[in-house]
Amino acid sequence: MNATLPLVGRAAERARLQDLLTGGGAVVVRGAAGLGKTALLTQIANAAGEHRVVDVRGIAAEADLPYAALHLLWSALPAELARLHAHRREVLERAAGLRAGAAPERLPVCVAVVELLALAAEEQPVLCLIDDAQWLDEASASVLAAVARRLGPVPVALVFAERGERFADLPSLSLEPLGHAESRELLRSAPAAPLDDAVLDRVVAEARGNPRLLLDAVHPAAGLAGGYGVVPLSCPEIAGSSTTLTPESRLLLILASAEPLGEPVRLWQAATGLAIGPDAAEPLETAGLVSFGAWVTFREPRLRQCVYGLASGAERRLVHGALALATDSQLEPDRRAWHLAHATVEPAEAVADSLARLADEAGRRGGLPAAAAFLEHAALRTADPRLRAERAIAAADAHHAAGAVDAAVRLLAVAELGSPGVAARARSNRVRARMAFDSGRGGPAVGRLLTSAQDLEVCEPRLARPAYLEALGAAIFTGHVDIVHAVLARLATHRPTSSDRLLEGVAQRCTAGYAAAVEPLKLALKTLDNDHEDDARSRLLACLVAPDLWDDDTWHDLTRRELAGARETGARTILPYVLTHRALAEVHFGQFAVAESLVAEAESLTRLSGTPSFPHAACVLAAWRGHELPTFAESCFENGGMARTTARYATAVLRNGLTAYAEAADATRDVLDRDGIELQGWSLVELVEGAVRSGDLTAAAAAADRLSERACLSGTEWALGVDARSRALLRDGQAAEDLYTEAIDRLGRSRITPHLARARLLYGEWLRRRGRRVDARGPLRAAHEAFLAMRAEAFAARAMRELLATGERARRRVPETSSQLTPQERRIASLARDGRSNPEIATALSISPRTVEYHLHKVFTKLSITTRTELHLVLAVCADD
Repeated sequence: MNATLPLVGRAAERARLQDLLTGGGAVVVRGAAGLGKTALLTQIANAAGEHRVVDVRGIAAEADLPYAALHLLWSALPAELARLHAHRREVLERAAGLRAGAAPERLPVCVAVVELLALAAEEQPVLCLIDDAQWLDEASASVLAAVARRLGPVPVALVFAERGERFADLPSLSLEPLGHAESRELLRSAPAAPLDDAVLDRVVAEARGNPRLLLDAVHPAAGLAGGYGVVPLSCPEIAGSSTTLTPESRLLLILASAEPLGEPVRLWQAATGLAIGPDAAEPLETAGLVSFGAWVTFREPRLRQCVYGLASGAERRLVHGALALATDSQLEPDRRAWHLAHATVEPAEAVADSLARLADEAGRRGGLPAAAAFLEHAALRTADPRLRAERAIAAADAHHAAGAVDAAVRLLAVAELGSPGVAARARSNRVRARMAFDSGRGGPAVGRLLTSAQDLEVCEPRLARPAYLEALGAAIFTGHVDIVHAVLARLATHRPTSSDRLLEGVAQRCTAGYAAAVEPLKLALKTLDNDHEDDARSRLLACLVAPDLWDDDTWHDLTRRELAGARETGARTILPYVLTHRALAEVHFGQFAVAESLVAEAESLTRLSGTPSFPHAACVLAAWRGHELPTFAESCFENGGMARTTARYATAVLRNGLTAYAEAADATRDVLDRDGIELQGWSLVELVEGAVRSGDLTAAAAAADRLSERACLSGTEWALGVDARSRALLRDGQAAEDLYTEAIDRLGRSRITPHLARARLLYGEWLRRRGRRVDARGPLRAAHEAFLAMRAEAFAARAMRELLATGERARRRVPETSSQLTPQERRIASLARDGRSNPEIATALSISPRTVEYHLHKVFTKLSITTRTELHLVLAVCADD
């Protein structure tokens, strides 16, 4: 299911649907277009856990085809369809026109669908999502409504989403418009350029709480550029109404569309300059097009674009000229310059100079899209060919950083038409190299970054340093070692800036090894924030350096600051990189849910831009959760750099969690032969555990020695903690116990909570294997609870098995465990805990085995367990059982 809207608020609605997942049944989500029905369905699908999700969508073009929608439903259940009674299957096939014969009555179709869903629910609960239900064909709608009333205790949930009241007799959930605060929150979270508060309030007022209208208004295509204006949008449906207006009313309507703030004083000052009187407003309000009050608001944001799009070029220039005269050049020079730019088409040096000078101010107000727009207009209104080329290149760079690739390509072509000089051509080549890397991230693109840096070294030494740093980061990220050394070989004399300190440290890291680089890199990270000239892409290299130094505090601060900066400035091209780095950090901080949302956002951005996705964080998150790695992770092993190292590390984490220790060791064994900056220290930790547990003590000792060297040089609690834990695996007696205690103590003072839980797990396993079962329960309980909270399923199951091996019984996971269950669920859970099979429980309680299975699934969901053996640990044994 494709969600076009992020979900903000809707807490009550989400809770209602979550209850539906738990208990089964049907509900109709009802609301106007754009209120977020599809987003809500997508959210419940993502939260469905063990449910099997079946998507059905009404299609207007198929509304006249009987059973078209139902055919989609049973086509999604081929195995169950094959198991269906032959007579029932024949009914469905005749309904879909797949078998000759008369069309069946709807009641037999309904019975067949109920049985089909019941068969599917025998394997796992089913969640069926029916979106755009207003477009369902009549036969499907009738049958689905009947099915919803006949599900009974079967663990099936049906969620309809519709406009109107076609399913009025089913339980409903109405979506209302968002409130003012929620609307602002949605706009602030949208992946668009930031808006100043005045423009944001105007957008909120016009959208009237409709999420789609809110997001459409700030979408890059809307051209708000931080609140400076709109782009034309053709709307034939309002063309007729606008042509019936008087010339004065029509011009006032266009004037209102071009004024981004909706500020009435400025509007009427401009209207006075155009000889438009107040009477011109009445026809516009009567027609419901625009309202003139404390704010000048259109019926909806899209209408503003439509009006602007219907205006002729001459009309737009006329109203922008009037708005420029009505704007104070001292208080708002950027807005005045913007209107002047749109009031002229020919080169105008004064206007161009003003736009170029105010681009930084525009960027502070509206981020990179606004700065890019100012620079573009400055270039197009510059007569001098050389200056025009320089401004076009600067605009192209800003547009690319803001994610507007087409605009960047167009402006580079403008620059090249002006016969740029050597320096300008070198800068243009750097922008093209960046674009090539972001679109493909392959070796040739990294090579072009190096070439552009070399060209700049000759003609623009000031820009060569950040260009080299950018090329170095790209080469390390993609594993092009030859380019790494080529960059280092071309380094010129260093200057004392944090970028150069970082570059110097990375150079030593790549050539002289970890020990030689630690202190220079620590100094570079410490001073990085004080140098505001650092390029954002250069700072991304620091996001690799911090975890390589095991510096979790700097990693946290740096990735958080870079993510906030990318969002604030609207740097959509670089945002997926930053999201990936921050997601990796959140995984290691134990915030798996946060990491998952960041991964989803990064994937959404790369999908929209058509650029390759970043698999790193998704692989690591899946591994820590105990899930098999995504299918695209296989390609990472064939690549180099961070992708390959991260995929191998993720594989080792997963295999250690699943106790497939030999496989974990094999995945990371090659780290002993290499020493790169691609987070290989993490792999050493996994290699020690995998090698010790699989009996390869030689490899384990070599990895432990390498890890200890790094930990001592780093000196952080994270480094020393995982080092102590890893050395404990190679020791015995009191020495091992002291090391485990040290690891737990040190990691407890770090942010790295998953490794703290693993230290407790290893310590508990060590105690249990030495017969100290009572002593083992404390650390094992703490580990199990931590893993459950993080939803690290493989490690949680591993901790559970160890707890069972200690003989622990009848311990509540939380004091309220029993009260979470209904009396029937508690009776069934108690019998299951005592070893009764489903048929035996069914006989004892006079219910069906399918009902037993349904209630046990609800018990497992409520208690966050996956097997019957875990009932001993989470179900309280009371006297009244």
